[in-house]
Amino acid sequence: MGASIRGGGGMYGSSLGQGNPLVTGYRFVERGGFISGLVIGGIFYLLGATAASMPDATNVSSSSYLRTNNRGETERVTTTTYTARYDRSPEAREAALQAAEEGAKDLVAYRQQSFELDVFTRDWFGSTLGDARGYRMNFLLTAYAGKWFIIETGFGFGDVSAIVPGKDILVEEKYVGIPIRFIVPWGPFYAQAALDLNFRGLDFGLLADDEIETRNVDGRSMRVDPVRPIPFTLSVHAMLWRLNLSVGVETARPWTGQFGYVATAGARF
Repeated sequence: MGASIRGGGGMYGSSLGQGNPLVTGYRFVERGGFISGLVIGGIFYLLGATAASMPDATNVSSSSYLRTNNRGETERVTTTTYTARYDRSPEAREAALQAAEEGAKDLVAYRQQSFELDVFTRDWFGSTLGDARGYRMNFLLTAYAGKWFIIETGFGFGDVSAIVPGKDILVEEKYVGIPIRFIVPWGPFYAQAALDLNFRGLDFGLLADDEIETRNVDGRSMRVDPVRPIPFTLSVHAMLWRLNLSVGVETARPWTGQFGYVATAGARF
């Protein structure tokens, strides 16, 4: 748990090329805990319970007839009937529900998991340092753990808005997607390659709204720059007793030469 800072043309760099916000905030990372397992296990159970209660087959039929209304006009009345058929026995449904419950318990108890939470603020430790507000979180499970490297993946979401310094531009980043982490441990250090596959950015700007949106922020009218980045980050982390330090380079638009930095300093509990 600690403090984080981002700068340059990384994840929150303006796509208009008008400058880059300084993004400051607080970071909480849990490894080998239970938050991701609890959330993913809960979703797994809800999906399993929904599947167990759904009908095995559905049918939609319609019929119609002509009638004369009170104004002497002929009108057609159509009736649509929805029917559901349940072929599985109550025992089979109970077994499916029990399997979903057991699977959810296994996910909750699974300790090879990680949780990442970033909360960004324009009031960093009581100062005015920082141009962003919002949050970003990722829930990850270990997909592979070998002798030389580890792969984690899961799902995440976030919503961050950042003011470009000296400009009336508000960078608004929406994130719903799949985080992927490739980790190489080496004693008290580890290197990490991180890719956040943002579903909202897979159109690569081709489906962006042509209408320019403006928004009032702290009494200023600003043009909204709706970025949907798919950031790639290379970082090095040091786990020194109760201290955790990391530094890295990040880009969401390598083809334009926009690169930024990210750094974190915190304590381990």
